[in-house]
Amino acid sequence: MLIKMKPEERLEQIFRESDNKGMAIAITGSWGVGKTFFWNKFRKNYQLKKKYVYVSLFGLESLSDLKTHIYSHIENNSSTIEIPRWIRGLPSIFKDTKISQFGISSSAKIFDSLMFNQVKDAIICFDDFERMSNKLDIKDVMGLANQLKLERNCQVVLILDESKTENENKKKYAEYKEKLVDAEIKITTVEPLLRENTQDIDVPLIDLMVEFAEKLEIHNFRFFQKVIKLYGKFIEQLPREVAYSTKEIILIRILQGNFIEDFGKKNDLTWEDFSTDNAVDLMEINENSKQDNEKLVILKKLQNLSYLFIFDHDRWLIEFRKWFDQKGAPDFQELNALANSDLISEKSNLIRKDLGRLMDQWRNLQVDPSYCEELYKKSKESLSFNSLENLYFHCFLLKKFGRNDLSKKLKREILNFLIQELPKNYEKIWDEATTLGYKKDNLFHWYIKHWKERNPWIGLPSLLDILKVYIVDRGVKSKAKLVLQAASPRDWEDFIFTHSTDDLELRLLTKGDLMTRILKQNIDSTLTPIIKKNIESILINRLNASTDQANKKNIEFVIENFKKEGLL
Repeated sequence: MLIKMKPEERLEQIFRESDNKGMAIAITGSWGVGKTFFWNKFRKNYQLKKKYVYVSLFGLESLSDLKTHIYSHIENNSSTIEIPRWIRGLPSIFKDTKISQFGISSSAKIFDSLMFNQVKDAIICFDDFERMSNKLDIKDVMGLANQLKLERNCQVVLILDESKTENENKKKYAEYKEKLVDAEIKITTVEPLLRENTQDIDVPLIDLMVEFAEKLEIHNFRFFQKVIKLYGKFIEQLPREVAYSTKEIILIRILQGNFIEDFGKKNDLTWEDFSTDNAVDLMEINENSKQDNEKLVILKKLQNLSYLFIFDHDRWLIEFRKWFDQKGAPDFQELNALANSDLISEKSNLIRKDLGRLMDQWRNLQVDPSYCEELYKKSKESLSFNSLENLYFHCFLLKKFGRNDLSKKLKREILNFLIQELPKNYEKIWDEATTLGYKKDNLFHWYIKHWKERNPWIGLPSLLDILKVYIVDRGVKSKAKLVLQAASPRDWEDFIFTHSTDDLELRLLTKGDLMTRILKQNIDSTLTPIIKKNIESILINRLNASTDQANKKNIEFVIENFKKEGLL
């Protein structure tokens, strides 16, 4: 049985067997897969003893330039005496000289030819075929490589992506390839490049990126350069010590966002496709299928990589989506709070892992007698950090698996949790619940919507927040009308006589000026009669409660002036 060799092992064998013979090797692979990295690492590890020159074809415009580059950049790795570099550089100096009538140009050509004739028994690497100038013909490059191999006993290495070579050059390369190339090494994975550039990242996370690259067939390291850079940027913003599972969810959201950004259009894939709505559909999908819906096959591959790609719509997803949709920078203060909260504590993340395992169990037809009890228990423990979409799906599963009692019990637990939390965090709960849109058949979406209809004033800004912006800056904040409409006489009295006194800017206004501006408000003129009534009631109550005659006269005078001006 033939043992499959690693690319570096095969390349070492080729060099060992062809130690003193001319030969040509092609190192091929897609753009960005790490062909040059592979070759440079091999050179470093293999300790080549022959003379060596690396030739980037980018920027070279003639065969003469190519020859000059080869002999003027050759490195001597053996102990024999070599021609000093300053002598090797003379032709390039001559070439820049414009006085060819004195014979300098022809001397340079002779010198050029003499110097190039010294090139033999060397390893010569040609790279950047894809960026080669139109002025340089690939036929000349391949012809020179063939000459170096056959006549100069050189070992030639060609690094190229055949698919990216221009059509005419591709045809010429194919013609020469059969005559010139003795062996081909195909680089098909970015794994070596990934591992080299992620040494400060946890090994399981590197493994996740490698598996992501293989499953999704991403062979361009530039994709992962963006991922690694953004991962570092986010990790820097968090506390020094964070749970591994926090790092994992950050990496998954970055991989998810970059994949949608780079490949979403091609695969008709958006953020909305990463939802529990696809859970049942994905159960029937084979990730290696050629017949199934391509989008679902991709989602299946991601799901098999990690449950978190598909089923977990959390605050991390919301913040990262803002980043990728370019709708503002992520709220790093919010992410810091997440990193320090129950949401990503080790205990919470262990519960997440357990829920992920339970989701995998039913998808793999491995539900056992204790399954429903455990799903209920873990779902209940996750109320403070799990998404309502996931929890609703868990209720659905419990009912499907014949435990309607546990399904109802879990629904009651969730509703009790919402009753406690909605008065404090309505906006946040609603935003997180409806990240992927409002779903009327989701009991919890329906409950939150109707709770808000019954409690329209809950979660509104304070009267101070609204009126300060209006009085100081003449600005009108969102929901200002609702706040004015909901304000009680006590709210008005507290604002005029307590909150405005405590505020550094509002205290600069007299109470008379303050009330005048309020009575002249144009936020909503239909509310003016109610506001007038409230302020008049406050002043009359203060008048009746006062035992100081001077103070009484003062209040009476203010009321009288307001009435004269038509404000009361």
